[in-house]
Amino acid sequence: MEEAKSLRNGKFISSDQYFKIKNKYEQLKTQPNILMRAGFFLLGMLLYSSIAGAIALFTSPLWDRGDFDFTIILYFYAIIGLVGSEILAKNKFYNYGLDDVFVLGFQAMLFTAIGFSTENKLFVLIVMGIVGTLSCLRYVNTLSALIALVGISGTVAILIIDYRIIPTAFLPFVMLLVAGFIYWIFTILKRNPETYFYQYAMQLLQVFSMVLGYAAVNYLVVRELSAELMGIEVKPGEDIPFAFLFYALTFLIPVGYIAFALKKKSREFLIVGLLAFAFSIFTIRYYYSLMPIETALIFGGMVLSGIACFGIFKLRHKESGLTFKPDRNTDKNSLMYAQAIIINSQLNLHHTQTDDPMAFGGGGFSGGGAGESF
Repeated sequence: MEEAKSLRNGKFISSDQYFKIKNKYEQLKTQPNILMRAGFFLLGMLLYSSIAGAIALFTSPLWDRGDFDFTIILYFYAIIGLVGSEILAKNKFYNYGLDDVFVLGFQAMLFTAIGFSTENKLFVLIVMGIVGTLSCLRYVNTLSALIALVGISGTVAILIIDYRIIPTAFLPFVMLLVAGFIYWIFTILKRNPETYFYQYAMQLLQVFSMVLGYAAVNYLVVRELSAELMGIEVKPGEDIPFAFLFYALTFLIPVGYIAFALKKKSREFLIVGLLAFAFSIFTIRYYYSLMPIETALIFGGMVLSGIACFGIFKLRHKESGLTFKPDRNTDKNSLMYAQAIIINSQLNLHHTQTDDPMAFGGGGFSGGGAGESF
């Protein structure tokens, strides 16, 4: 339905065709307005917390017992969230705000309960990877996909940091391989037409792999983690192991992202590449001050202005790909209204009064008509 609406706005299909499509398929109860969805999210939080408070009130007599395990209540809260998620899913709620609260709430309660029960970070991360994946598949919830990705990558990191399955010095390179593996999974999944229903989760999968791959070998991240995890103290005149490699990758990866984005017309690679390149500059300035901050800002502004002017010059006559031509899916009326307002604001209009051929008589209070000065 979102695609049909986009095609109608772009004048690819008529309104009659759009309504035929709308009548043919069952509609989900969704909330496209982000402010309304945030309001329903807050309402759902109040509902969930009210249920939790009622349970805590009725079970409070058990708290005085010395052998009472509070994690049982957390598991019960997780069950309530799961039941609420199923009820809302059965009633066709999707991205409404209420369903997000229960889907994320039952996972948060479950992970917290498991953490208190086992006191094992590795087990919690494994459960996050499994439950987050299942929740994403069942409820088409994008944030559940993020939970799953954090659980998967965190599991690999904990195995290296806490369990020392390999030397900790290899952690950046292993996480870079994990990022490449996640992106490989993304390239396989996107070939399946059924994954179109998970387009936002797929987009998150792609962006997460790119961010993880860059962060894994960023010089600032590697140096700070080396000091935190391995106790490496970088003295004046010294540097971390493989420093030259991390320096190079800190800039080569963002440049590679931007080049790939321009070649493949990928918005995700372009945005992540630009942000990563900006963080690369911050990384160098964090340790080395090549010039005063005022000079750096002026020089950076000049470079960005030059890039913008060059881009405008190269793209202004292009008809496809990266271009300044308006998109057919954009609201043309909004652009027309904006143009009219801008044009009218530039015109110097003066009101001119013409002579009235039929002047008023100017009678008194008792009648006869009002004068022109009335």
